[in-house]
Amino acid sequence: MEKSDKLISGEYETVMQAPCVVEAGGRKYKVRQVAQAVKERIALLEQEAQVLEAKGKMGVDSRQAKRLTRKLYSLHSKKAAYYLLGNWAIFCPWLWAIKWRILQLRGDEVTFRINGAGAVSEDVGFSKANWQLSRQERELFMRPVGEVAKEARERLETVINMLEKDGLGIKKEDR
Repeated sequence: MEKSDKLISGEYETVMQAPCVVEAGGRKYKVRQVAQAVKERIALLEQEAQVLEAKGKMGVDSRQAKRLTRKLYSLHSKKAAYYLLGNWAIFCPWLWAIKWRILQLRGDEVTFRINGAGAVSEDVGFSKANWQLSRQERELFMRPVGEVAKEARERLETVINMLEKDGLGIKKEDR
Protein backbone atom coordinates (compact mmCIF):
# COMPACT_ATOMS: atom_id res chain seq x y z
CA MET A 1 0.00 0.00 0.00
CA GLU A 2 2.81 2.44 0.78
CA LYS A 3 4.28 2.27 -2.73
CA SER A 4 0.94 2.91 -4.39
CA ASP A 5 0.28 5.86 -2.05
CA LYS A 6 3.65 7.36 -2.95
CA LEU A 7 2.96 6.87 -6.65
CA ILE A 8 -0.44 8.54 -6.37
CA SER A 9 0.92 11.44 -4.37
CA GLY A 10 3.43 12.16 -7.15
CA GLU A 11 6.51 11.59 -5.07
CA TYR A 12 8.15 9.64 -7.87
CA GLU A 13 7.26 11.94 -10.76
CA THR A 14 9.96 12.50 -13.34
CA VAL A 15 10.59 15.91 -14.82
CA MET A 16 10.64 16.39 -18.58
CA GLN A 17 14.34 17.16 -18.82
CA ALA A 18 17.05 15.30 -20.65
CA PRO A 19 19.41 14.85 -17.68
CA CYS A 20 17.15 14.11 -14.71
CA VAL A 21 17.68 12.51 -11.32
CA VAL A 22 15.61 9.50 -10.30
CA GLU A 23 15.38 8.15 -6.78
CA ALA A 24 14.87 4.42 -6.45
CA GLY A 25 15.94 1.85 -3.92
CA GLY A 26 17.37 4.48 -1.60
CA ARG A 27 19.83 5.80 -4.20
CA LYS A 28 19.87 8.59 -6.75
CA TYR A 29 20.46 7.83 -10.41
CA LYS A 30 21.15 10.39 -13.13
CA VAL A 31 19.42 9.60 -16.41
CA ARG A 32 21.39 11.19 -19.22
CA GLN A 33 20.48 12.36 -22.68
CA VAL A 34 21.30 9.67 -25.22
CA ALA A 35 22.54 9.94 -28.79
CA GLN A 36 20.84 8.46 -31.83
CA ALA A 37 23.20 5.45 -31.84
CA VAL A 38 22.24 4.65 -28.25
CA LYS A 39 18.55 5.05 -29.11
CA GLU A 40 19.00 2.51 -31.90
CA ARG A 41 20.55 0.01 -29.48
CA ILE A 42 17.69 0.60 -27.04
CA ALA A 43 15.21 -0.01 -29.86
CA LEU A 44 16.92 -3.33 -30.65
CA LEU A 45 16.62 -4.35 -27.01
CA GLU A 46 12.92 -3.44 -27.02
CA GLN A 47 12.35 -5.53 -30.15
CA GLU A 48 14.09 -8.48 -28.55
CA ALA A 49 11.93 -8.08 -25.45
CA GLN A 50 8.78 -8.08 -27.57
CA VAL A 51 9.88 -11.30 -29.27
CA LEU A 52 10.53 -12.93 -25.90
CA GLU A 53 7.14 -11.80 -24.58
CA ALA A 54 5.46 -13.27 -27.65
CA LYS A 55 7.26 -16.57 -27.04
CA GLY A 56 6.05 -16.52 -23.45
CA LYS A 57 2.44 -16.08 -24.53
CA MET A 58 2.60 -19.08 -26.84
CA GLY A 59 2.61 -21.47 -23.91
CA VAL A 60 5.85 -22.83 -22.53
CA ASP A 61 6.73 -25.06 -19.63
CA SER A 62 7.90 -23.66 -16.30
CA ARG A 63 11.62 -24.09 -17.01
CA GLN A 64 11.42 -22.14 -20.26
CA ALA A 65 9.23 -19.53 -18.59
CA LYS A 66 11.92 -18.95 -15.95
CA ARG A 67 14.55 -18.56 -18.67
CA LEU A 68 12.37 -16.07 -20.53
CA THR A 69 11.75 -13.97 -17.42
CA ARG A 70 15.48 -13.93 -16.62
CA LYS A 71 16.21 -12.77 -20.18
CA LEU A 72 13.54 -10.07 -19.92
CA TYR A 73 14.98 -8.83 -16.62
CA SER A 74 18.45 -8.66 -18.15
CA LEU A 75 17.09 -6.78 -21.18
CA HIS A 76 15.42 -4.21 -18.93
CA SER A 77 18.59 -3.74 -16.92
CA LYS A 78 20.63 -3.34 -20.13
CA LYS A 79 18.23 -0.66 -21.29
CA ALA A 80 18.52 1.13 -17.93
CA ALA A 81 22.31 0.99 -18.18
CA TYR A 82 22.12 2.72 -21.56
CA TYR A 83 20.03 5.51 -20.04
CA LEU A 84 22.41 5.94 -17.10
CA LEU A 85 25.65 5.93 -19.08
CA GLY A 86 24.42 7.83 -22.12
CA ASN A 87 27.06 7.99 -24.86
CA TRP A 88 29.66 6.40 -22.58
CA ALA A 89 27.91 3.09 -23.19
CA ILE A 90 29.19 3.11 -26.77
CA PHE A 91 32.71 4.33 -26.02
CA CYS A 92 33.26 2.03 -23.04
CA PRO A 93 31.35 -1.22 -23.62
CA TRP A 94 33.04 -2.84 -20.62
CA LEU A 95 31.61 -0.08 -18.40
CA TRP A 96 28.14 -0.74 -19.82
CA ALA A 97 28.53 -4.49 -19.18
CA ILE A 98 29.42 -3.87 -15.54
CA LYS A 99 26.62 -1.34 -15.07
CA TRP A 100 23.81 -3.53 -16.38
CA ARG A 101 24.96 -6.45 -14.24
CA ILE A 102 24.94 -4.21 -11.17
CA LEU A 103 21.47 -2.94 -12.06
CA GLN A 104 20.26 -6.50 -12.50
CA LEU A 105 21.22 -7.17 -8.88
CA ARG A 106 19.44 -4.02 -7.62
CA GLY A 107 15.92 -5.12 -8.41
CA ASP A 108 12.98 -4.44 -10.66
CA GLU A 109 11.90 -1.17 -9.08
CA VAL A 110 15.22 0.52 -9.89
CA THR A 111 15.23 -0.51 -13.55
CA PHE A 112 11.54 0.36 -13.86
CA ARG A 113 12.12 3.90 -12.58
CA ILE A 114 15.21 4.46 -14.72
CA ASN A 115 13.53 3.15 -17.88
CA GLY A 116 10.44 5.25 -17.18
CA ALA A 117 12.49 8.42 -16.78
CA GLY A 118 14.56 7.57 -19.85
CA ALA A 119 11.48 7.02 -21.97
CA VAL A 120 10.00 10.33 -20.83
CA SER A 121 13.17 12.30 -21.47
CA GLU A 122 14.06 10.56 -24.73
CA ASP A 123 12.26 13.07 -26.93
CA VAL A 124 13.37 16.15 -25.02
CA GLY A 125 16.77 16.56 -26.66
CA PHE A 126 17.64 19.34 -29.09
CA SER A 127 15.91 18.89 -32.38
CA LYS A 128 14.97 21.14 -35.25
CA ALA A 129 11.45 19.76 -34.90
CA ASN A 130 11.03 21.87 -31.74
CA TRP A 131 11.26 25.09 -33.72
CA GLN A 132 8.01 26.60 -34.92
CA LEU A 133 9.48 27.66 -38.26
CA SER A 134 10.59 24.15 -39.10
CA ARG A 135 7.14 22.80 -38.18
CA GLN A 136 5.58 25.17 -40.71
CA GLU A 137 8.14 24.09 -43.32
CA ARG A 138 7.32 20.43 -42.68
CA GLU A 139 3.61 21.12 -43.03
CA LEU A 140 4.25 22.75 -46.41
CA PHE A 141 6.28 19.76 -47.57
CA MET A 142 3.67 17.30 -46.33
CA ARG A 143 0.77 18.92 -48.19
CA PRO A 144 -0.33 16.98 -51.24
CA VAL A 145 0.26 18.93 -54.42
CA GLY A 146 -0.94 18.50 -57.99
CA GLU A 147 -1.93 14.98 -59.04
CA VAL A 148 -1.49 13.57 -55.54
CA ALA A 149 -4.01 16.02 -54.14
CA LYS A 150 -6.41 15.26 -57.01
CA GLU A 151 -6.13 11.50 -56.37
CA ALA A 152 -6.68 11.98 -52.64
CA ARG A 153 -9.84 14.02 -53.31
CA GLU A 154 -11.14 11.36 -55.71
CA ARG A 155 -10.53 8.61 -53.15
CA LEU A 156 -12.33 10.64 -50.49
CA GLU A 157 -15.31 11.17 -52.80
CA THR A 158 -15.53 7.46 -53.59
CA VAL A 159 -15.45 6.57 -49.91
CA ILE A 160 -18.20 9.09 -49.17
CA ASN A 161 -20.31 7.72 -52.03
CA MET A 162 -19.85 4.15 -50.78
CA LEU A 163 -20.87 5.17 -47.26
CA GLU A 164 -23.95 6.96 -48.57
CA LYS A 165 -24.94 3.86 -50.55
CA ASP A 166 -24.61 1.78 -47.39
CA GLY A 167 -26.81 4.27 -45.57
CA LEU A 168 -24.13 5.32 -43.07
CA GLY A 169 -23.24 8.71 -44.47
CA ILE A 170 -20.64 11.15 -43.20
CA LYS A 171 -21.24 14.44 -41.45
CA LYS A 172 -19.83 17.52 -43.10
CA GLU A 173 -17.90 18.24 -39.89
CA ASP A 174 -16.02 14.92 -40.18
CA ARG A 175 -14.79 15.56 -43.72
